[in-house]
Amino acid sequence: MFNDVTQLFPKFLLFFSSLWLVLACTVHHNEVLLGATEKRKMKLSAAALIALPALSSAFVPVGKNAFGTRLNMAVVTGPQGKPAASAEEDLELTYKVIMDFVDAGDSTEPAAVEEPAAVEEPAAVEEEPESIDISIPYDARAQLAYDASDKSMAYDAFKAEYEANSVAEVMAKYVDLSIPYDAAAKLAYEASDKSMAYDAFKAKYEADAVADVMAKYVDLSIPYDAAAKLAYEASDKSIAYDAFKAKYEADAVADVMAKYVDLSIPYDAAAKLAYEASDKS
Repeated sequence: MFNDVTQLFPKFLLFFSSLWLVLACTVHHNEVLLGATEKRKMKLSAAALIALPALSSAFVPVGKNAFGTRLNMAVVTGPQGKPAASAEEDLELTYKVIMDFVDAGDSTEPAAVEEPAAVEEPAAVEEEPESIDISIPYDARAQLAYDASDKSMAYDAFKAEYEANSVAEVMAKYVDLSIPYDAAAKLAYEASDKSMAYDAFKAKYEADAVADVMAKYVDLSIPYDAAAKLAYEASDKSIAYDAFKAKYEADAVADVMAKYVDLSIPYDAAAKLAYEASDKS
């Protein structure tokens, strides 16, 4: 048991030493390539991952008595493809492979990314809106009628004739809706036997119409002495109306004055109140 441990100890020591060296190289080159692109970082990490299986497989014990032979045959990195003569040479050659791979990645600069050229937008050209004349000329109807005619005469003569005919047609359709002031007299005359001239009939008709209106007149005004008249009609009429009216109006004024209450305040009311409240000395 002790012999097995003694044989395995150098292998583990060499394995962890190689692992530490690989990690140190990775940290060093990561610091150098801090501003590099993601592609270069991936190459560096890949180099470490590629080297780890080679190192670990180089020191895996295959048998107790085959340590020296299997160790040298596992990693073929020596000159002309021959295995390393010792563990130290194997570690040195492995480190060289890693550094060559990293240096090859450093020499590859990332391709410059060309930014797209700015596209200049064409200047907007303001177009003036086309004006559309929607006005209707005053002689449009005459022009349309002339275009539909046989054009046997000049336009000016056709236009004058067209407008004259239009005016005549309008006047022919004119209806006078006004009512003359003597319309009632005319209607009455037409309904009469026409035994007299219209002028005489009209004068008599208007006089009769005024008399009819006045006969239906009712005076709704109230005379100023209506109260005296009503009182006189209710009295024994022992005196004339004029004397009764004078006495009635005098009595009415006396009744109103008797009910009069003076609510005015004299200008010296405050002085009077103060005097009344004093000792009047």
